[in-house]
Amino acid sequence: MLVELVRLLRGYVIFEAGGNFTERLLNITSQRGIVLWNATPQPGLLTGAMSAAEYRRIRPVARKARVRLRIKQKRGLPFFVKKYKPRIGIPIGGALGLVLMLVLSNFIWTVNISGAEHISNAEVVRALEENGVNVGAYKGSIDPAAVKRDLLLKIDGLGWMSVNLTGSTAQIELKEMTDRPETGSTQIPCNIKAAKDGVITRVNAKTGISVVKKGSGVTRGELLVSGVVPSENGINSYLHAEAEVYADVISKLEIKIPKSYEYYFLTENYIDRRRLSLFGIELPFSASFQAFENSVFYQRDKNLRVNNTVLPLGIKTQTECEAELLRVDCDKESAEKICANELALYEAFKNGDSSIADRTIKITEDKTGFDFTADYILNENIAQSVDFSVTE
Repeated sequence: MLVELVRLLRGYVIFEAGGNFTERLLNITSQRGIVLWNATPQPGLLTGAMSAAEYRRIRPVARKARVRLRIKQKRGLPFFVKKYKPRIGIPIGGALGLVLMLVLSNFIWTVNISGAEHISNAEVVRALEENGVNVGAYKGSIDPAAVKRDLLLKIDGLGWMSVNLTGSTAQIELKEMTDRPETGSTQIPCNIKAAKDGVITRVNAKTGISVVKKGSGVTRGELLVSGVVPSENGINSYLHAEAEVYADVISKLEIKIPKSYEYYFLTENYIDRRRLSLFGIELPFSASFQAFENSVFYQRDKNLRVNNTVLPLGIKTQTECEAELLRVDCDKESAEKICANELALYEAFKNGDSSIADRTIKITEDKTGFDFTADYILNENIAQSVDFSVTE
């Protein structure tokens, strides 16, 4: 392999020798110390290879020995340079491109983050940038172990991570902490007490002794199901009480809707401004200078990819959308519709585990707006486990 490389750098020719005395060529090369390889005799011919410099030396001698030489192929760097000498920019550009590629391979041009489901990618990117892991960073300045330690300390919910520098890509793999499932112990004695004030509608005591009945009024913290069970011999036993105790509880929601309010909405007018991103340097090439009085922005990045590898060349498009200030006057009918939507959201999400036993809505109006008061009677499970020690 090394010999072949040296031959390519020096340049060599594959030739054909003809005539009645082709064997004389072998004697001449041997006498003059010329290296000849791949010599293959054929009827009336001899083929072989030798360096370009030695081929020029042997031609006059071979002619005197009545041996005709003819070049079949020219191989190696000297012939390549001679061929492209009129276009000298091609080899120079190739050499510079090779140097540039070797230099740029020492920098990070792609940061891939995987495994984050609940942790914000923006938070991870910000923490990585604080540790010097970003597009354009020198790989030699990055300590993967130090980056890993810092991010595990800074980011809540991050249980494990790895930082792998492969080529010009920083591959960040994350694993989030998993919450340990709650395993309620049935060995710890506890009572069931009321979490809210209410009127009992149903008691389902699985273990323990119920001390309230249907229709009883209870206050927050009052005992509902006891975990202390007396026996005939006067010795108490202590249980982990389990029960579902449903009660009607009172809840109130107040909503105020102004008669006049302002808000911004996006019109159909927008402006795109594009920038060429090259090795972390951004060059604008859009001539849009118009700006809106009120606007919002969002940005889209599109980088060139080759074989699923993101290259440090792309286009960033920033879109500016016009936001128009709109003043709305609200009458009673519109306010009622808004209130109905607010109540639907409240009932669906805030009190999703409760059933509505009754609801009364009151409306009052003043100069500034409408006040809605919704009084609810909700039927819900008010049972709350409270541990106790046997010495109590």
